[in-house]
Formats: sequence, C-alpha cells, structure tokens
Amino acid sequence: MGRVFIEEAMDITGINRIDMVAACAFLVRSKQASSPANALRLLETGTINKDDLEEQMIASFQVEIDQEEETPE
Repeated sequence: MGRVFIEEAMDITGINRIDMVAACAFLVRSKQASSPANALRLLETGTINKDDLEEQMIASFQVEIDQEEETPE
C-alpha cells in the first residue's frame, strides 16, 4: 500500500485541513471508506466528488421539525 499525503488530497479536492478531518470522519462513519487513510485515498484519486460530499454532510445534519399550531385557549 502506498503512502497517503494529506497535502496532495487537499490540493486535488480544494478542501482545507480542518474540513478534511470532518470529511474523512464522515466517509468512515457513513461506511463509504473503511479507514481514514482509505478516505484520503478516495478523495485524492477523485473517486469522491467534493460537492457531492458536502451535500451529503449537510443532509446528514438536517432534521425536519414538525411545528404544531398553537391554538389560544
């Protein structure tokens, strides 16, 4: 197995270092990658699209809230 270089993945994807940690954690947590190193490889090779990944991460945090109408008594 080859070495994974964070800087190369950052240059290819345009994701900064802090967001790269979140992106790799999300890929592992969502079972799209088997390990953080595998997540970096996927990002580095372009297998994972940055824009799609951002949308998936945002959608994972979104929650639909049901607002009940309050009636005055």
